[in-house]
Amino acid sequence: MRRRTIHDQMVVRLVLTVTIAITFIFILSSEAIRTTIQSYVHQDYKEKAMIAASEVDGIIRQQKVFLETYARMIQHSYARQDSKEERNKTIEKFANQTNPYVAGYWYSYQSNYEKQGKYTSWYGYNLDGKLQGITIPEFIDESSAKLRDDPRYDYYHGPVKKGSTYITSPYLDHFTHFPVISISTPVYDHDNQLIGVAGVDLRFQDLSHISSHLSIHPKSKVVLLNKTGQLLLDTDASDFIWDDTQAQAAEAQSQHEFLLTINEKQITSHIATVDDKGEQKYMISTPIKEAEWQAIVLLPTKVVDQTLMRVFFIIFCIWVALLISIYAFVHWWIKRFVTSPLRSLVEASQRIAAGDLSGQISVRGDNEWGELTQNMNDMLVTMRQQAALEQEIKRMSALKIVGEMAAAISHEIRNPLTTVRGFLQLLRNKPEHEHEHVYFDTMMDEIIRANTIITEYLTLAQHKIVEFQPKSINDIIEHIYPLVQATATVNCQHIELNLKSVPYIMLDEKEIRQLLHNIIRNGLEAMEANKILRIRTRHDGSRVILEVEDEGAGFDPSVLQQAGTPFITTKETGTGLGLAICYSIVQRHGGIMTFHSQPGCTIVSISLPIEMALHSE
Repeated sequence: MRRRTIHDQMVVRLVLTVTIAITFIFILSSEAIRTTIQSYVHQDYKEKAMIAASEVDGIIRQQKVFLETYARMIQHSYARQDSKEERNKTIEKFANQTNPYVAGYWYSYQSNYEKQGKYTSWYGYNLDGKLQGITIPEFIDESSAKLRDDPRYDYYHGPVKKGSTYITSPYLDHFTHFPVISISTPVYDHDNQLIGVAGVDLRFQDLSHISSHLSIHPKSKVVLLNKTGQLLLDTDASDFIWDDTQAQAAEAQSQHEFLLTINEKQITSHIATVDDKGEQKYMISTPIKEAEWQAIVLLPTKVVDQTLMRVFFIIFCIWVALLISIYAFVHWWIKRFVTSPLRSLVEASQRIAAGDLSGQISVRGDNEWGELTQNMNDMLVTMRQQAALEQEIKRMSALKIVGEMAAAISHEIRNPLTTVRGFLQLLRNKPEHEHEHVYFDTMMDEIIRANTIITEYLTLAQHKIVEFQPKSINDIIEHIYPLVQATATVNCQHIELNLKSVPYIMLDEKEIRQLLHNIIRNGLEAMEANKILRIRTRHDGSRVILEVEDEGAGFDPSVLQQAGTPFITTKETGTGLGLAICYSIVQRHGGIMTFHSQPGCTIVSISLPIEMALHSE
């Protein structure tokens, strides 16, 4: 089973906490978000409807301007006393202008004005799109007071009663027999006498062109009401509605019961929810002021709901992306500032537990991690010092034991050995042993070797008498140099001296010679032919430094840890006492001996204190 790490636990807990917090906030704010978005969407569609209504107002206003210009030209024709034919040409000229919304221009005479009689002239386009003109002198007198309240002649009497430009409800044109809406205006002479009524017809079918401006969405539909609340247009209806067929209009109106809620005096825009044939829709009502109509845009509520769903989906995606970003950031932050330093410290503790006290822990930070790292590094230094001290105590204990043993038994062993050596020499010189000299020489060499070992044992004794005298270590090195260089030359090796000026210090010359011989001999034996051994001295503050560097294969770290321990040797014929003697000599002189070894280079460094500097070289 996989062990859960602190990193995993912290990431899971932090991300879970943030997720719960964000989700809780999202749930609490979802209704406010929905209301805000819905209000924004409603306002957006309402503004679109108002802009569209303003465009329709502009279209109708433009037609009014054309009509008023046309009426002034009719008025001027009376001032010029033009004939009916000349007025007809004026009408035809206006009708001939390209206008996608205009079915035709007309002018109907006021019959009792200067006895001009009844006359109507109309120029426009038929259903085939061809321009045609109709002049009917014997038509019914539209200006008759009897027809003043007849809705079929509202196109004439409406502007007369209003005294200005007037827009009719849809009606069936008497000449073309297709439904139209007329924009008409009265024409007066200079004495303000009614001359007639000039008008422009808009085909009722062309209201679809105008209503297209009011469409704010592909699924929206448009309903137009006149100022009395009568239904003028339903873009979903298969047939058009005009006031000649009241039953048809009433039936169409009954299909939109919600239209009954529209105040016929309402001139402001608003939005509400209504039921249109069993479907919930938003009703956006806005006035078309020029025509005194009310435009109603019906938009299915599901359109807004779909918009809300898209917005919520986007919010959900943002929420997911935010969680992923938070997870990535938390993962990186914890890994960078928590688990990475912790992992370094754990690995360091495992290394220390395994007994490896080398190196240093490197964890940066001005926080608790940095403080813990500094404490662990200090602990490592203390442990290394403690280990070195324990090793030194162990070595010194061994030296002490060996020295005490050597001091106790050296004389007891040396005397018998001297006697044996003497008798061997006597026996060797007898004639009968002339052919056995090789055996006697071998036995005497071994006795000499045993005596040398005893001498080395005595060197380890702590209570050995040492004769300190002010000496220059450079003089001692130069004195033994010819001897050791001769040994090196035999093996095709070379010894190089680099002796700096050093002060005289208190030394036992014999012991220092033995120290140098042991170290130099070890270095030469570790090197192959054509290699160089370097001896350096220098003055470093209150100490004199002696360094012997060889180009041998180097020591294994485990061997260096036991350097100086008696009877520990890497040589086949070694006694393991050479370095132990060196350590003992350096210790008696109050110095420190250290080793630095790597493949191809080993440096033995001896630091001796200057207890009394007598004079410099």
